[in-house]
Amino acid sequence: MQLEKISGKLSIATCTLLQVSASVSHAEEWDIDTSFLYYSESDGRISAFEPAIRATIDLEDDESISFMAVVDALTGSTPNGAHKSTVAQTFTNPSGKDSYTVQAGDLPLSDTFRDVRVALSAEWDKPIDRLSSVLMAATISSEIDYTSIGLSGTYKYDMNNKNTTLEAGLAGTFDTINPIGGIPLGLNPMRVGNSDQQREGVDDTRTSYDLMVGVTQIIDRKTLVQFNYTHGSSSGYHNDYNNVLTVIDPLTNQPLTNLWAAPGTNDLPYLFEKRPDSRSKDIFFVRGVRHLTEDVINTSYRLFSDDWGVTSHTLDFKYRYELKGRHYLQPHLRYYTQTAADFYRHNLVQGVDVDVNGVAGTEFASHDYRLAEFDATTVGLKYGLPIGKSSEFSVRGEFMSQSISEATPAGEETPDLNAVILQMNYSFLW
Repeated sequence: MQLEKISGKLSIATCTLLQVSASVSHAEEWDIDTSFLYYSESDGRISAFEPAIRATIDLEDDESISFMAVVDALTGSTPNGAHKSTVAQTFTNPSGKDSYTVQAGDLPLSDTFRDVRVALSAEWDKPIDRLSSVLMAATISSEIDYTSIGLSGTYKYDMNNKNTTLEAGLAGTFDTINPIGGIPLGLNPMRVGNSDQQREGVDDTRTSYDLMVGVTQIIDRKTLVQFNYTHGSSSGYHNDYNNVLTVIDPLTNQPLTNLWAAPGTNDLPYLFEKRPDSRSKDIFFVRGVRHLTEDVINTSYRLFSDDWGVTSHTLDFKYRYELKGRHYLQPHLRYYTQTAADFYRHNLVQGVDVDVNGVAGTEFASHDYRLAEFDATTVGLKYGLPIGKSSEFSVRGEFMSQSISEATPAGEETPDLNAVILQMNYSFLW
């Protein structure tokens, strides 16, 4: 499961600026934000529990320091990349030891998925002079098979009587991937448990860089717009080592039973996915915020494009409706659509994509549904309740529906995905 976690400080500042009930932090006071998020996918798939806390202290002269801690606990079953079949299928666990069997007609799910991620981050917002400032940040996160370190810096410059803000930022992320059992060879067969799994190493790395430039313009005392452009590139290990592709018999359209190797082979009719070892992306983002008499409208559009062939569009709409006593309701609507990666494949066909010796004739291939063509719609509602003058409690509930678009034989479809999201927040000054 990968959830988007990009939330610029500017969007938070925008809502604070425009809403009537905005709170004012005082120097040397801690602004504490706590939250608990629950995410659950349908059909017994992934569930996530995420408590988080963020603490910000405002120093003198608009200087501030923030600290954040997040814990993600994930459980459930996750698709392993193979597709449904009219026959039972047996797979080897990622460790290469035990195995599990999926019944005919069921989507192959690995029920061994368990993980806990701990992430710590810090930010320092430091004014340089009256018109410019720099925001520096560092993040480290760790889970059972993955460690990531991130560093970033953003320069901001105000002009036009502080009605215009220019930004430029650079971020770098350094990841180490160390799967239990080692790194599988891409486009090589999965093998039965407790046999030679043909691993290519114990761990691997990936390095990513992002360059962002943007402008925020205050149109009038009630309207603000923001434009951002980000270019990113990454190199290193991009595969999902848990994912495989089904190799089918062209005559029966079923997973192979007579394998390409000699009798007694340890090979199974599934090849581990393989993706390019580099990726380049471009992101255009525009946001508009309008403060009405009391209410606030917040809309945004995001265009994403990369050299893997993925192009996505995201439309997001929030309407903050002010109630009496500083209570508020905020409906939320989000629509997302993307094209499939160039190397996305539903399966591989023996004699076409894989020869009689089990050697793939394609350079890259993946059946990860996150690289498929799909649409996703999220609808939700948030309720905010002020507690005193300097604290607030809010609760948010959302429903997400995702639909995969691909032409597949009957009985082999990748099921659509539904998920619910519940979040509670409590913020206060200390």
